[in-house]
Amino acid sequence: MAAMLAAMRNRLQLVLERFLVRGAGYRLAFVIGAVAVTSLLGAVAVVGTGRFGGLGEAIWWAFLRLTDPGYLGDDEGTYVRAVSTMLTVTGYVLFLGALIAIMTQWLQAALRRLENGLTPIADRHHIVVLGWTNRTAGIVRELLLSTEQVRHFLRLRGRRSLSVVVLAEEVDAELQQDLRERVGEDAWRAQSVVLRSGTPLRPEHLRRVAADDAAALILPAPLFDTPGVTPDTETIKTLLSLATLEENVEANALPLVVAELLDARRLLTARRAYPGPLQVVTSHALVSSLICQTIRHPGVSHVFADLLAYGEGSELYVRSTPDLAGLRFGDLADAFPTAIVLGVVRHDQAKPRPLLNPNDDLVVEAEDLLVFLAESYEATAPPDDYQPRRPDHGKGIPAAPSLKRHRKVLILGWSQLVAPVLTELERYGSEQFDVTVGSFVSIAARERQLEDYDFAPERITIQHVELDYTIPGHMRRLAPERYDNVLLMASDRIETDETDARTIVGHLLLRELVPYRDDGPRVLVELAEAENLASFPTYGSEIIVPPLMLSHIMAQIALRPELRVVFEDLFGAEGPEIFFRPAGAYDLAEREVGFAEVARAVAARNETALGLRLRDRSGNGDDEVLVNPPRDRRWTLQADDLLVVLATYSADL
Repeated sequence: MAAMLAAMRNRLQLVLERFLVRGAGYRLAFVIGAVAVTSLLGAVAVVGTGRFGGLGEAIWWAFLRLTDPGYLGDDEGTYVRAVSTMLTVTGYVLFLGALIAIMTQWLQAALRRLENGLTPIADRHHIVVLGWTNRTAGIVRELLLSTEQVRHFLRLRGRRSLSVVVLAEEVDAELQQDLRERVGEDAWRAQSVVLRSGTPLRPEHLRRVAADDAAALILPAPLFDTPGVTPDTETIKTLLSLATLEENVEANALPLVVAELLDARRLLTARRAYPGPLQVVTSHALVSSLICQTIRHPGVSHVFADLLAYGEGSELYVRSTPDLAGLRFGDLADAFPTAIVLGVVRHDQAKPRPLLNPNDDLVVEAEDLLVFLAESYEATAPPDDYQPRRPDHGKGIPAAPSLKRHRKVLILGWSQLVAPVLTELERYGSEQFDVTVGSFVSIAARERQLEDYDFAPERITIQHVELDYTIPGHMRRLAPERYDNVLLMASDRIETDETDARTIVGHLLLRELVPYRDDGPRVLVELAEAENLASFPTYGSEIIVPPLMLSHIMAQIALRPELRVVFEDLFGAEGPEIFFRPAGAYDLAEREVGFAEVARAVAARNETALGLRLRDRSGNGDDEVLVNPPRDRRWTLQADDLLVVLATYSADL
């Protein structure tokens, strides 16, 4: 009997539990039902006392005692007062306690739902950033600051203001404040940024951000946070999820997706996963090319930083200029007084093809997009009445830059980026590299990763050492002063703040052992977070922040997709190269010149002048790098001053 009663009690509790957990409405209905039952029981208890005209009046009497204790003093008779007291006490529990608790809980849940970004948005032609990574805040900042590109973007879509939606796994007030701080008060516009909780792998969460009505979807690479699953696998899964948008819109109307892939070998798979317009940024190939170019051309990272960060006066733009069709590229040298014409983007069989630093005899076609380096989009406006002077520019292939043919490179740290860097060094057949890699990651694990990357060195030599470069004794045994270049790599397997802390400590130790000298090792440091730049003492070292650069690239491609081929050609492994040449090579040493004269002297060699690198005379290694410098300034160039040039040359293999 006892077991049967216990089973019935458990069954009733289960039914009650399943009823209450359905939501605040069900809890409120339960309390209302409990109040009704209690009022009925109280009425039945007193209806026989002769003080009431019927059951209905007694129920109303009991309900008033439940809800308002002020009626307690109006009752007469010991029995009625006892029942009234019991009803009043019960009312404190049911009406005042449970009801208020349920309403408070409901209000808190409603506010939490609003705070967590669970409400679907109703918007069109907006930009959605899918995922929260160390690129997200940078992408949002670039979108908010790129006023000129945004104005063109909005004009094409008939919008007045930019709307950016960020889809993150869990959104709360702390995340919103974090995004605001990372974006910066100078760029933050609360009315332009919306956060929503969810994952792009679920269709209902994509509908929450109105992905099918977006103008562009930006998909930065996820973090290394799932054992056995690479970020590229997650990216391709997301592209497959985005392909389901085809059920709501026609295939030719699918939104543009700007996706980041780490490994370029998965590019074909990514393109098959999404049937709509897709622009893929292969970040490891791009960043490794920037790193290797900085190793070969010390100081060029300052140029990259100017070109790949907003607000430095040297943005990349593409613009249609049909009025200039029929002119030679060389005729455009003086057409844009405050901008540098880098080349054209030509559509061959509907595919854009960049032609940067072309020969002066290239004829501009009506469908071509001119590529500019300028401070603003207005500076790229074609002149109303332009008469070319046909200057006598150079032709042929420029000479290769003066490079050190044999370099000893020390790499401190290990990440997924090391294999692409080594592969890129292998490409330079006319140069020889002796590479030493020092990290606490086991040599066996490194070799497995290189084998998985299909890396088979033939022209470079590699030596692996197991150590912790933050320990002075380990660093001394490496003798870093023996190397031509030292590269500190950020780890992608630990938290970004921790890896940057290790990098900063390792750099301080390195500079303690090897102070900066003109003839000393050139040091390049990779940081994982742009926020840590402020706490990084350079001591003559160069810094590269891949998340900052990639955020700029992806944001700009979302606003103007034609820029992808420009970025790849300008900063990738193929195409023209940015490097330095001494001013004396152009007969400009010991002369006072403006940038117009520099540009003409460089163009005579069939090269494109991008700026100047004025050598520091204080001995601390802080040269002044000017990209697209103001045209009203003049300089007296010295023999060790350098010009920043863009050229396509042929190296002897």
